[in-house]
Amino acid sequence: MLSQDNIIRICQISASFNPRVYDQLFRFINTGEKDYLLKYKKFADRYNSLLALSLIKRLTNKKLNVQLSLLHTELGQPYLTGHQEHISISHCENTIVVAMSTNKVGIDVEKNLSTLGYEFELFLADEEYELLNNSKNKVDFITTLWTLKEAYLKLIGRGFFIDPTNISFNKIKERWFLKDDFCSFFSRDLPNGMKLSIASEVEKEINFEKVTESELIEWLNNSI
Repeated sequence: MLSQDNIIRICQISASFNPRVYDQLFRFINTGEKDYLLKYKKFADRYNSLLALSLIKRLTNKKLNVQLSLLHTELGQPYLTGHQEHISISHCENTIVVAMSTNKVGIDVEKNLSTLGYEFELFLADEEYELLNNSKNKVDFITTLWTLKEAYLKLIGRGFFIDPTNISFNKIKERWFLKDDFCSFFSRDLPNGMKLSIASEVEKEINFEKVTESELIEWLNNSI
């Protein structure tokens, strides 16, 4: 069995946007976290953030009486007080994913970009156009590149404060590499059609788990 030092733990959940589920999860978070959630004007945003917060605490596998609070750096990077591992959060529509690792990690999930009207030249590096032109599925290629760049920028804690056209990926034998950086990258399709990409400071095995809202609530009830 691999130790936690050698794996990236990823957990996915689908949001039902059920107010009763929201109320059940809301009672498990602390005052500061409640204040943070209530800053979101839209219920869907509060719901997704609450699910992500609950998933992160589940990944720590600690009792809830241990002081664990989700906070954010000035650049918006999430971190958990009382826990040393790095975390990353992403959500798109009703799909929420969180990642936890002893090394820096970034994660991004996105639906097919062909439906979003993105201008590719806004985020493709010059060298990536050749890869795009040679790709058999251009929509999949564009979506993969977008999520890889998002994941990498989350890893380094910069978001799109960096021009994404200055980030250049290459693909060799089904593996993605970043020019001038030795991070490890992984991309996969989720069963619901979403694209998931992961950036890691070091190469690690990925432990992927999908849970339901009812399973999450059951764990929280048993962790008090």
